[in-house]
Amino acid sequence: MTESATEDRHGEHHHVDDTFHIKIDRTEYVVHQARMTGAELRQVPTPPIGPDRDLFEVVPGHPDRKIENDTEVEISNGKRFFTAPAHINPGHAAT
Repeated sequence: MTESATEDRHGEHHHVDDTFHIKIDRTEYVVHQARMTGAELRQVPTPPIGPDRDLFEVVPGHPDRKIENDTEVEISNGKRFFTAPAHINPGHAAT
């Protein structure tokens, strides 16, 4: 869990948990990390996103960005993701 320190009017430091509301496939989730990898994001829903689906970040005004397991994403409130069937090349059937 990522924590940030804030200073109150008495000069004392307090730790505040980061809380972000994100959406994956139109379902809202609360996460507590300012940066997450694709692998971590795949674990947010229950059940987790399987390897048969690709994960994408919605980037307004730009093409959606495919998030690989090792891709690091900066998390912010309202960030949206969606999944789509992974492109599988099944090969050719023998005749």
